[in-house]
Amino acid sequence: MRPWLAALLLVLIAATPLAAEVKPAGQRFVSIAFHDVADRGGELESDAVTSDVLAQFFDWLKGSGWTAVSLNDLAAAARGTRRLPDNAILITFDDGLRSLYTRVFPLLKLYGYPVVASLVGSWMDAAPDGTVLYGDRPVPRTAFISWEEAREMQASGLVEFASHSYGLHSGVLGNPQGNLLPAAIAWRYDRATQSYEDDAQYRARIRGDLARSRALMAAHLGRAPRALVWPFGRHTGPALQAARQLGFEFALTLDPEPSDTSDLYSINRYFPSRTPGLGEIARNLSFERDGPTTRRIACVTLDGLAAAGDSAGQDEALGHMIEGLRALGANIVIIDANAALTAPDAPLDAVFFPTPLRPLRADVLSRAAWQIRTRAGVDVFLHLPIGSAAAAVGATHVPALFADMARHAPSTGIVIDAPGPLAPATVIPDLPEDIRHRRAVLDFAALDSQTRLGLAAYREAATIDPRLRLMVALREFTGPPDWADIGLLPPVADAPQAAALAGRLRAAGWLRPDVAGRVALSLPARPEEQVEAVRSAQRRGVSVLALCPEPPLPPATALSAAFSSATYPYRP
Repeated sequence: MRPWLAALLLVLIAATPLAAEVKPAGQRFVSIAFHDVADRGGELESDAVTSDVLAQFFDWLKGSGWTAVSLNDLAAAARGTRRLPDNAILITFDDGLRSLYTRVFPLLKLYGYPVVASLVGSWMDAAPDGTVLYGDRPVPRTAFISWEEAREMQASGLVEFASHSYGLHSGVLGNPQGNLLPAAIAWRYDRATQSYEDDAQYRARIRGDLARSRALMAAHLGRAPRALVWPFGRHTGPALQAARQLGFEFALTLDPEPSDTSDLYSINRYFPSRTPGLGEIARNLSFERDGPTTRRIACVTLDGLAAAGDSAGQDEALGHMIEGLRALGANIVIIDANAALTAPDAPLDAVFFPTPLRPLRADVLSRAAWQIRTRAGVDVFLHLPIGSAAAAVGATHVPALFADMARHAPSTGIVIDAPGPLAPATVIPDLPEDIRHRRAVLDFAALDSQTRLGLAAYREAATIDPRLRLMVALREFTGPPDWADIGLLPPVADAPQAAALAGRLRAAGWLRPDVAGRVALSLPARPEEQVEAVRSAQRRGVSVLALCPEPPLPPATALSAAFSSATYPYRP
């Protein structure tokens, strides 16, 4: 047994199963997050709908068996004193834009629907003849409702106002390179001291902002808000803890999933963006997929970026990488957060994020993750090799290392390495909420020691970002465990093996339309085999393909055309 495995017993004490802490499932409901409402299509922004579409939506709810519910209804259902009606929907409006009063409120009075509307304190506090920085542009303060209008809507009993923070709907400096990251989820970087906030400073900043928002709303509306709508729909574990301590009873995100009354601090919402019509809104509220999820995964390393020298050289290298990923058509990127190992099982050396546990090769993970995510329009997963990390810092410190990684690089998920054969995998649908529950009630005693360590590392990272998804890099050609969102299979050798593997996966049920998004077939390392492997796999129903290890960027034109998520499904 390796030395670090002996220390694993200590980790397992801290990583005991959470089954006793998980509440039984409550009642399912859905929620929708509107923003602005315009009368004419020419006035629409990317997050607006027309008045006609909103009226059609309200009509559709009434005629299709939906019931609009309030926060009081959700609280009663959570207590078990009153059940929600079937097809319950929570309707929300963010930002307090003036159309809430001029266009939405008249419709609410006509239909009698309750809604939750969130206000940003600093915007409401602006001088009546002043401006507000809304996104990246200044708009007049008059573009938002007044406190008098808010009081009128509240008095109707149809509108409950929630906090959208005081000043967190903005960016703060998130790394030495100058990226502005969402203020609620970033540990702020100080150029003067060349250091980041520590956890106490971060919590104090978030708590102070939320307390100021509550005090402002209580002063103007006569009551403190009981619901918090997270700016940009994102939050951290410490931020949620601060919100609960301040007295918030509900918290709302922008995760496009159904919600459950067993957890009213995680109310997910569908955000109808890009000016959709009624048909698109109705279809998306069903949360049912028309077909298998299309995922194209590319792995990248940051050694070349770190070696690029000064900031100009790094910007050029990062831009080259991002344009290559865009050309490739990836929609998930896995970033290795550590410098290249001298050998596959060598102890972890330097990393690309600040941590007291390892030397810092270069502080570039935050910038790379944020730029790739926003400029390439992809989900970013972060990876550290579990065995190498344990060999370097000891098993007891591996979870803290993963937490430091999550703290300094906001991401979609974490990748952990499976040590070898896992228990026989159960074919289950690609439903994130169900998989999260399975992960939470997982029996650690049924797992091997390194898998336990990987899950302990994931769970510690999830204390920083509770919505992190989990990908498992498998060592066998099989489906993922039922507690993993995605299973990354080892690379196949060639196109015939890709075809054979896809056939076996299909026969075992892994390529069903509601399941296929969980199984990533990794393409051969040899470029001459990759295009035919893509086509062979797609013909048999594979919808998730991966290029790991890192592919050459920019990619060959033929590979880009075959691999890109925009070209699925394959047409022979």
